[in-house]
Amino acid sequence: MSDQFWAKSSGETIVHHTQQLLTNYDQIRDYYPGIPVNWDLLRLICQYHDLGKMNHLFQEKIREGVMRKEGEIPHALLSIAFFPIKQLREHYSQGELKAAAYAIALHHERNFSQIETDQYKHEIALLKEPAESFLFEEIGLSKPIDIKRPLVKYYSLKHKLSSGDECFGDYVKLKGLLNRIDYAASGGYKVEYPADFLNKNMPKVRESWQEKHSDSSIDWNEMQKYVQVHQEDNLIVIGQTGLGKTEAGLLWIGDNKGFFTLPLRTAINAIYERIRKGISDEDKYQEQVGILHSDSLAVLLAEQEENKEVELDQLESYLTETRGWSLPLTITTLDQTFDFVYHYAGFEQKLATFAYSKVVIDEIQMYSPDLLAYLIKGLKEIQDFGGKFLVMTATLPPYLLDLFEKRGLKWKMNDQPFLNQGLLERHHLQILEEGISAEAVAELYHSGNLLVICNTVRKAKEIYQELQKLVDDVPIHLIHSQFIRKDRQDKESAIQKFADEKQVGIWVATQVVEASLDIDFDLLVTELSELNGLFQRMGRCYRKRPLAECKQPNVYVFDGGENVTSGISNSEQAVVHQEIFSLSKEALRKKGTGIFHELDKMSLIEQTYTTEKMKSTAYYERIETMLHWLSAIEDDNKNPAEVRKLFRNIQSRNIIPESVYTAFRGEIDDCIRILSSSLRELESTDEKNLRMFKRKKKAELENYMMAIPEWLFRKCLKQNQVRCEQIGRFDQIFFVEGKYESEIGFQVLKGEEESNFF
Repeated sequence: MSDQFWAKSSGETIVHHTQQLLTNYDQIRDYYPGIPVNWDLLRLICQYHDLGKMNHLFQEKIREGVMRKEGEIPHALLSIAFFPIKQLREHYSQGELKAAAYAIALHHERNFSQIETDQYKHEIALLKEPAESFLFEEIGLSKPIDIKRPLVKYYSLKHKLSSGDECFGDYVKLKGLLNRIDYAASGGYKVEYPADFLNKNMPKVRESWQEKHSDSSIDWNEMQKYVQVHQEDNLIVIGQTGLGKTEAGLLWIGDNKGFFTLPLRTAINAIYERIRKGISDEDKYQEQVGILHSDSLAVLLAEQEENKEVELDQLESYLTETRGWSLPLTITTLDQTFDFVYHYAGFEQKLATFAYSKVVIDEIQMYSPDLLAYLIKGLKEIQDFGGKFLVMTATLPPYLLDLFEKRGLKWKMNDQPFLNQGLLERHHLQILEEGISAEAVAELYHSGNLLVICNTVRKAKEIYQELQKLVDDVPIHLIHSQFIRKDRQDKESAIQKFADEKQVGIWVATQVVEASLDIDFDLLVTELSELNGLFQRMGRCYRKRPLAECKQPNVYVFDGGENVTSGISNSEQAVVHQEIFSLSKEALRKKGTGIFHELDKMSLIEQTYTTEKMKSTAYYERIETMLHWLSAIEDDNKNPAEVRKLFRNIQSRNIIPESVYTAFRGEIDDCIRILSSSLRELESTDEKNLRMFKRKKKAELENYMMAIPEWLFRKCLKQNQVRCEQIGRFDQIFFVEGKYESEIGFQVLKGEEESNFF
């Protein structure tokens, strides 16, 4: 009887598990019938994928609860012996059958290098006996005529398919979707939810605008209408800041599976909140929108505090599903989603999902050369597999368009940038040919609210501390990335409230305010970084109002005089590469002090960032080198841990400053103790859901953490400033020596270099 064949140590049978896969298969096909995959073939591989588990060694292993048995062959390799290629040749091409055989054989990433051919043949021969009593009809199959190893032209034991293989595209889609369907069945969650809420609910956004302004004639603007007309196209849209790009992105996604990517976690959290509260269905938002970034858990737990109806069990399954990419709309960062470009072991799930998704890329100007390379290669693969992309930006450098074209990307674009006719003149800019100083800032401040943006944390701290001595009776605040999470969140809320309520005072900041916070100040004083960054920063001043007093500047830019501003160098850690800074400074000085019309900003970008001017820079070379390298290694089949290491130079490391540990030792030790305990050890507590209890403790612990760049972490490591503590079997936590103050932030003991650490 089939119930004697287990698929899982829980006692779930092969038949029951396979039936679960077929239920998930029906679900994904119902919701997304347009996925460019051979549906009949996908169904077949769902039916055949686990049949190899009926072999005697697997059955013994699973009942005894051991990791492996001597001489055991991975079950997926045995499953392909049941796959009736001979009969299927009438219906499918050789390429399709090869893709299917590889998808079954490799649906678990295993190392086959030690497998002996004779042992493989022997184990296949032994399958005849269990096959006699297996109830194939219960999973819609007929009894196999013969059970034998596929011919080499369909499957070769130690070969991996690569991007050069003709059937590679079919293989990626079949294996990726099989993995999604299989993992959802094993995890007990839905493989997909219907994408059916954006078309229905986006009009609510328009109605809320009409109500707010008591004007029923308010409609979508030209940019928002343009993306609706071009919902089926890849698009690049250039539009002035404040035109409603988020709404445009959502209108373009419509009732399709969508990913909305942004460079900063704060921006992601803000958009997630807007969609959750203003667009999704109140009672179903957990089936509609999710977030995927390193702080996701904390955001969701905060939401659970606020909304008691969200049961912990629901929240736990929601987190699993977000990880499983089951929701129709996910707000995320590039590094969480685009790492598939490495083609690491198991990447197929992500690329197969993108094959039927629409991807919005916002704030493209903020990405480093490495991330731009991932982005270009990723978009090309998404396009080739059938997915769609929309790139939205206020300023688009022409060299980037040339790189897109050179790599074979295809898109449509509006002839003219989209502009808000009532807000064409918002900034009167004055260039100061000197380095920024607290004295100069104090002299420029007279009243109202002032935002000062520096390129590096070090410079921001210095200006903040000196201003406190120079300016009396005016509140002065500081925000940058070197705060532990709970302090950083307090700072973000405080600057938002400050700007909304038009409070009086000065905020000193770094790029963290460039693209993530919807704030509007009366006066901006900034160091020059480069033109894209400068225009982003200018969007934090007179954000949604025209210039009232044309004679008086509302933006002051310090360009460093004969020198560079902070954080500018030719090193990998620079905020901005020196050559790009020089191009920007030259262009800005040529334009000179005065009113900057929105079209002036766009034409300055067009004239400055041409391929001609850029291609001799180290920045451009880095993008090109990275693109070549990604293509060269795409078939190396790296493992996911290696890929995480490769993301190092764009990654940061979460740490707890030692002084924070000293201040909150009790709370931190409590979190570590619980996280290091097994579920069995925690049974004596009153907690009902122990897994979720541990997750909450992890989020609590992360409140005391902050990110530092990987290069700085390694430097501290060399200088013996890092202490490591193990949490359970797989996790560890790092404590770094340094001085921490909730007003100033973190300072490593031996001083860090200027860096892109903002």
